[in-house]
Amino acid sequence: MMKKKLKYIIGATLLFTAFILKAQDIPKELMGVYTSKPSNKFSDEFNGHRNNNIFDVKKWHYRASTKDGLGQGPEYVQEKDGKLICFGLKDQRKSGALVSNDYFQFGWYAFKWKTTGIYHNKRNAWHPSVWGSLDDTHGNNVPGTTGKESNWMEIDIMEFSTGGGEHTDWSSDAPAYLWVDSLKQKVKVNIEPGPSFSWKKAIMIDGKTDKYKEEVIGVKGHGDWQTLAMEYHPDYMQMWKLDKDTWVRIGNKVTFTDNTIPPTLRTVPRKAVKPLYWYVGSLFFSYGKTPIREDQITNSTFEVDWFHYHPIKKKSLK
Repeated sequence: MMKKKLKYIIGATLLFTAFILKAQDIPKELMGVYTSKPSNKFSDEFNGHRNNNIFDVKKWHYRASTKDGLGQGPEYVQEKDGKLICFGLKDQRKSGALVSNDYFQFGWYAFKWKTTGIYHNKRNAWHPSVWGSLDDTHGNNVPGTTGKESNWMEIDIMEFSTGGGEHTDWSSDAPAYLWVDSLKQKVKVNIEPGPSFSWKKAIMIDGKTDKYKEEVIGVKGHGDWQTLAMEYHPDYMQMWKLDKDTWVRIGNKVTFTDNTIPPTLRTVPRKAVKPLYWYVGSLFFSYGKTPIREDQITNSTFEVDWFHYHPIKKKSLK
């Protein structure tokens, strides 16, 4: 009888502990907005213990390789030891990434990550990122993002800089691609001819000046495990980080506005707000005013312990 009671207590404790851990996945104040449990279809713990260190192919596929910067296959991307590892190979000048098989949109996106071989006080040629795009690199596009009068918004939840002087940081931004009737083409807001319209790219964290606890966000701690999240709400985007066991807002809120309002540092026209395919990975991406030196190029990894997507609750879409 005592053994049965003990088993019950242990079991109840484990369930309670699991519930608490799951509840901490999103802030308490947002529990009524997003589902408390992450979507199994779009989330991944990266601990499937599959043969040959392969990832869950029902959820992801390799990002297509390119001549420069991107490789494809287990040499570059593995699910190993309970995490996703994207290897940056110095001798090949390539790394790899995964892309979600499906596109999805509003919700709470959270992931735990770190890098190796990337130092905050040195120039860096590797480009780890978690971001959303209009395509899956296999010929599929989100509806309404291509062709005449199409619009969309890239979302870089976390994107490392490369080639920017003797330091390395990461940022969070959301450049819009908007159809311009007078040009009969789609224009990215942060390159020509965008600036001639006084358009600006929406930035949540700039990696240069935005601070948390008096320290610029994204400039240090690349080799430490850290947990970031982004709210993709029907009305706005907001970055968060897990500070020990407490979720805190960081950076700047970007709101979605009437389509007649030009894009700014803190706004994006609603017509650009679309579902996206989601990328997790890295690539070799060296640029800058001066060529990167051989001694500045390293072997690296971008490691993701888990990636969670909590869909927005239907009542919040009203």
